[in-house]
Amino acid sequence: MKKNKIISILTIILCICLMAGCGNAAVPANEPPEATESDKTTDVSEAEVKESDDTATVTEAAKVTEAVKEEAKEAESTDEAKVTDAAKVAEADALEINWDDVKTLDTPITMYAQKQVNIRKGPDTQYDRLGTLSLNDEVSVIGECKSIPWKEIKFNDDVAFVHGDFLGTEKIDLEALKAAEEAAAAAAAQANQQQAQAAQPAQPAQPAQPVASAAGTLFIGDSRTCQMRAATGGGKCGWICEYATGYDWFADTAIPQADPLIGNGTKVVICMGVNDPGSLNSYANKVNEKAAEWVNRGAKVYYVSINPVDHPYEDKTPNIDSFNAQMPGLLANVKWIDTASVVKQGGFVLEDGIHYDAAGNVSIYNMIIRSLK
Repeated sequence: MKKNKIISILTIILCICLMAGCGNAAVPANEPPEATESDKTTDVSEAEVKESDDTATVTEAAKVTEAVKEEAKEAESTDEAKVTDAAKVAEADALEINWDDVKTLDTPITMYAQKQVNIRKGPDTQYDRLGTLSLNDEVSVIGECKSIPWKEIKFNDDVAFVHGDFLGTEKIDLEALKAAEEAAAAAAAQANQQQAQAAQPAQPAQPAQPVASAAGTLFIGDSRTCQMRAATGGGKCGWICEYATGYDWFADTAIPQADPLIGNGTKVVICMGVNDPGSLNSYANKVNEKAAEWVNRGAKVYYVSINPVDHPYEDKTPNIDSFNAQMPGLLANVKWIDTASVVKQGGFVLEDGIHYDAAGNVSIYNMIIRSLK
């Protein structure tokens, strides 16, 4: 009986235990258990870590993109530098003297400048100018180019080049040149006058004639002034002029000749500088010095601008423009006469690149005379 009670009690306990186990099994297997506060904190931390990782990835990608751009810019800059360097090298190569084309003479030849000409570092006008030969300057020719008319010369213990067309084996006879140019100018003036008289248009054009000069007008100048005298027949003016001259002739010869002729009422017209525009300051100082004396005697002094030149004297143009721009501001007691700006407008003929034809000389003369006040 006692054994049966014990069995009954054990049975009841077993049933209770079984019932307790069935209560836990009642939870559906497909529903996750409710997250605890700890589980929620862990999930939030994992999300933040993932977001941080994504942000770091984006930032790293941006840095890589910027680095690629910088490399591209650096490469582009390097390419441009290479192109620039290549251009400089090509330019230097282009100016390199082709010595294979230069034949050395067995014996140097003495030659003379037939007119003013530039001395250059190489046989082309693109090479730097080292100096200038004046008319009849002597040079020693030691070589010549085979394919182009340039001569190699000795210059300041080195070699240089001069265009062969401006060199000759004999000096120029200045007196004969002067007579020939004056005769040519007179013949051209006569031909122009005859042509104008022969033409009979509906409204005949009047040929340019020299206007009457002011009393006591004295011109001082170079070959251009000599040709102006020939084209105008002198215009009843006084003339002190010479071919192939520059500042030294002006200071040492022309002024001493002119000085005793200048007095009260004299109008002194100076036309110098085309042969040596680089002597700007020398001309300005000397003219100002003499003008102070001449004005005290009652004279008036005028300086005429340098008129334009053309081939083969185009190298003079920058110096001529600079001369014309600066000289008016350097002169004292001297009136500036600007004929160059009118000549630049056209209608004037240069027969050899530096001297104007008779009609042009007459027109320039008329502009000067009308400016004398």
